[in-house]
Amino acid sequence: MLNFLRKKKVSLQNRTLYCRGLKIFSTASLKIIIFLVLTLLISCTSSPGSGSDRNAASKPISKSSFTQEEMELFYSNVAVKKIIRGNRVFLPVTNNKKPVFVACPSNDNDYIEFFVLFAENTSENNVSGISIEAVSDLRNIYMENISPRQFLLAIYRYYESSEEKRFIHEQSIGLETRGAFSSLKEIVIDKNNKIHGISANFVTEEGVHEDIVVKRKSGYSITGIKNTISDSTRKEDLDNNGVIDLIRYEKVFVDGFGVETFITLYKFNGEKFIPEKTVNTVKDLRTFINEARLHLEAKRVDLFVNKVVAPDVLRRFNLSEIISGRILQRIFYPVKRESAHLVDINTMLSSSDNISFIFPEIFENPFRVDSNGVYSFTTYVRVLLRNGNTAISSDNVLVNEEIYIVKIYMADNPFDERKFFFFVN
Repeated sequence: MLNFLRKKKVSLQNRTLYCRGLKIFSTASLKIIIFLVLTLLISCTSSPGSGSDRNAASKPISKSSFTQEEMELFYSNVAVKKIIRGNRVFLPVTNNKKPVFVACPSNDNDYIEFFVLFAENTSENNVSGISIEAVSDLRNIYMENISPRQFLLAIYRYYESSEEKRFIHEQSIGLETRGAFSSLKEIVIDKNNKIHGISANFVTEEGVHEDIVVKRKSGYSITGIKNTISDSTRKEDLDNNGVIDLIRYEKVFVDGFGVETFITLYKFNGEKFIPEKTVNTVKDLRTFINEARLHLEAKRVDLFVNKVVAPDVLRRFNLSEIISGRILQRIFYPVKRESAHLVDINTMLSSSDNISFIFPEIFENPFRVDSNGVYSFTTYVRVLLRNGNTAISSDNVLVNEEIYIVKIYMADNPFDERKFFFFVN
């Protein structure tokens, strides 16, 4: 009985201690939970500018120039980067162990963006990068059963916090052209709005290709330019408004007509290049020559000169009071031939006989860029007095035909109403 009471007393003491322990545990737990919740709330509501920014995230920094130390950081950040797209692995292209890149101002703010060239990896490449010699080798585009490499432009931007500086890879752009890499450079698209673009050039089996990358509101636009035998494009500010235009020359075979060259104007709309208008070359040149021929055969010299001489050139002649007949002499030069007498064009036109001007048939674009950068061609013209029984006299020799040489050129802006002119010496 005494033992039972002792056990009962111990049991009651243990229960009391248990209850007290539970109460202490519950109070401590509640305090811990409250502390964690308050800490979480404070961390969620604290602004980045308040208190210490020790754990604050890096922010993009606007800089116009970078120190050597920062550039070394950029090189190291790029060197360890590997881009995977599908089953393809892309590595940075390096020149003297440094990445091939262009630093270009962003078109929508003051940040500098670094466009780094990446190339598709192959089994013979190093795991850390691909040399510029490897991607520039022209033999790459002629290797049988091996597709040319794909290329990317990886975009990096500089970030900084109180604890670190770094360059972050933001996105990658897949370039359209495959081939042997040639160059990567910055071009100014719009001087007025300070819009820049990146020009990536490659050599392919067809010729030289260029990809122009321009930032737009959502992503980037890519305009492909080909310079081949049948398709070429030049970059020029045609209307002098500070914005680059693209002028594309494309040769197309037209059944029963010949090879036509279509010239298309691409205008920049603030984000990309879009086609605006297209003109014919061969068809319009045929019309121009035919109208010139009709004026000459009708002996309308003044009208001919006004139609075929560029306005600025004609204005200078008018100020010097040079008459149309003299201008005509500077357009048509007699061709020196063995045992032949040279006959001035005005002498031929002074004949009372009917006269024919025989120009060559135009079946394809004859224009080429000459040594002065003028889009022109030179041709022969046969002038014939048609009655046959009569002739004109030149140095006591009877003559009824002559061959002349002329030069025709295209205006700098082929989309003007008048785009072909005779050269006046």
